[in-house]
Amino acid sequence: MSTSKANIDWIEDGEKFALIGLRVHTDPDFGRLDLTGGLTVLAKTAFKVPDDFWREWLGTARVEDIEECDLFLVATSSSKSPGVLDAENQLLLRRVGNLFMALNLVSKFTAAAKPSRATGTRIAGGIDVRQFAELDRPVGSIVSDYNPIGEAQLQDAREISTNLQSFDGPWRLDHWRFFRCYGIYHTTRTNLDMLDRIHQFTRCIEGLIAAKQGETKRQFKSRTELFIGPSHHALMGELYEVRCDIEHLHEHKLLSARDRPTRIRLAQLEAVSEWVARSCIAHVLRDPSLLRHFGNADALQKFWARPAAERRAIWGPPVDPYSPLNRFKFEYVGDGELGADSYA
Repeated sequence: MSTSKANIDWIEDGEKFALIGLRVHTDPDFGRLDLTGGLTVLAKTAFKVPDDFWREWLGTARVEDIEECDLFLVATSSSKSPGVLDAENQLLLRRVGNLFMALNLVSKFTAAAKPSRATGTRIAGGIDVRQFAELDRPVGSIVSDYNPIGEAQLQDAREISTNLQSFDGPWRLDHWRFFRCYGIYHTTRTNLDMLDRIHQFTRCIEGLIAAKQGETKRQFKSRTELFIGPSHHALMGELYEVRCDIEHLHEHKLLSARDRPTRIRLAQLEAVSEWVARSCIAHVLRDPSLLRHFGNADALQKFWARPAAERRAIWGPPVDPYSPLNRFKFEYVGDGELGADSYA
């Protein structure tokens, strides 16, 4: 075991751990953050793959990817059976997974490589990895969050992950519709296809409004006022039409024009749909009392039957749907990245 004691001061002998390593843009001043509930976030070089069969099994390139991670999300706990891979490890994996999912809701970051996930224990002063896996990579889009991840984002993620942890258990099924939207959002963050992203992020928003059949477009525009304010009916109508074109395989209506303005508009709609979906999901998870209104279809029907003023009092203030675009400059984006013909 080549890992020195100085490199593993984040875990005590006899404790178990689960961690997720990320290749992401981080605040250069960030070093370590100890959170509540046995969670810790560590900066680069905090974790080394042990000198055992894992190095041979993973290969040199993958080991380098892991050890060059910029951020490690870690969950630790004492153990009754430190040498056994069991339910204790599964609990730690869920806890660190919740923190990772929460960080996705705090920042539209791009991971440079597939996140690495490991669980094991510390025995006799060294790290013993019992299970290793790769996770799907959160990918960027043309409009992404280029701000470095630092303490503020991690503290925000900690709040959301704490609430996610409290949702574990059979009663989570009572809120199946909300967590369906939550799952769709996270899956879509790993999808490179811009049109699929628009479709799925818009589905997340649609899942929270419980529109009546035959009135979906009208209610999509009117009910999203709760989330983004009353001045964006044209934007929401356009977004819904694009989502329907994608769903019904009418992408040619969107892609046949390869001119720069058309492709910029698609990038803008992707940014808007992602931000509105993410802000709504994160808002509910920051205030779990909202689940009684957004958790399932019956609750949604009752919520949207309330007067508008009452709905606003329950939900709170809206967000600006154009927030991710306010300071983004498309003049720095080339035609190739947009998929536009330079001569169009």
